[in-house]
Order: sequence, then C-alpha cells, then structure tokens
Amino acid sequence: MPPLARQLLMALAAALLWVGIGLWQRTRGGTEVGAALLAELPLGAAVFGLALVWVRLRR
Repeated sequence: MPPLARQLLMALAAALLWVGIGLWQRTRGGTEVGAALLAELPLGAAVFGLALVWVRLRR
C-alpha cells in the first residue's frame, strides 16, 4: 500500500472514531441522529485534518 494511502486511512480512521463516539454521546443524551451528525461533522473534519498532519509529520 502506498504511504499516502496508508496516511489517509489512518486519518480517516481517527475521524470516524471521533464522529462515532460523538454520535453515541449525543444520541444517548437525547439528540436526534440527524442533528447529532450535523453537529459532529465539522469536528470530524477538523480531526481528519489534524490527524493527517500528525501522521505525515511522524514519517
């Protein structure tokens, strides 16, 4: 697997984990799934960007 693909997968995994945990917490708190997803997407995008930078700097 090319290094860039591996880095993108690692960053995507971090973002999906973040969004998944956030969705679980928000829906447990009584928020509807759609509203929780809309609230978590900007944070998930930020986590993806930060994780991608972190993974690329680790090389």
